[in-house]
Amino acid sequence: MHQGKFASSEAGIAIGPILFVIALLAILAAVTASDTGGFGVASIADRITADVQSQASLIRTKINECNIKYGTSENGDGYPASDTSNGTLVSALNCAGDPSGSQNLWNGLRPTTLPPPTQSFGAWHYINSNGAGLGGTATGGRCIWTAPSVSNPKANSGIVSGLEKAANKFTHQTTCTDAASCGVAEVIYDPASDSQKFIVWITIPTGSPDSHCLP
Repeated sequence: MHQGKFASSEAGIAIGPILFVIALLAILAAVTASDTGGFGVASIADRITADVQSQASLIRTKINECNIKYGTSENGDGYPASDTSNGTLVSALNCAGDPSGSQNLWNGLRPTTLPPPTQSFGAWHYINSNGAGLGGTATGGRCIWTAPSVSNPKANSGIVSGLEKAANKFTHQTTCTDAASCGVAEVIYDPASDSQKFIVWITIPTGSPDSHCLP
């Protein structure tokens, strides 16, 4: 009888520390999950900032390179042509002054690797409001843009934070609805917009900005 009572007392002592350890592990798991969530948002934001900013700068450099090479004060436009209805995929842009068969901006006469869009984003597009390159002017401006491909992107804190940081990497960024305010912008991004569209001017408008170059 004495031996059974002693065994029961030992069992009680063993269960207490076990319950304490289980509770402690639960607390640690909750804290770890919370930290991981914050770290995840920060990681997404950092990736978007780095990718969007570097890709925009590279694309703008390649487009300007074509104009520097073939644009003149007489024709005012050595920039690649584009579809004025929906814009043209940046990956499909041609530098019309280059030899036939070697005009693609990325695998033509001066090949450069165009990185794929950052995760959860669509491909970059470009519009030349003049339409055809090598002649005329583009009163509506020329721009490139990208936007998230996920639903309800403005509710994604990683996307919004990443694009805000990317916009701030440029000299000027603003939201605008008319030529006067767009004229001072290098980047146009509205963190409150449903689309979270990120726009970079190649040349600013001299008249009403092309609608593709607005949030």
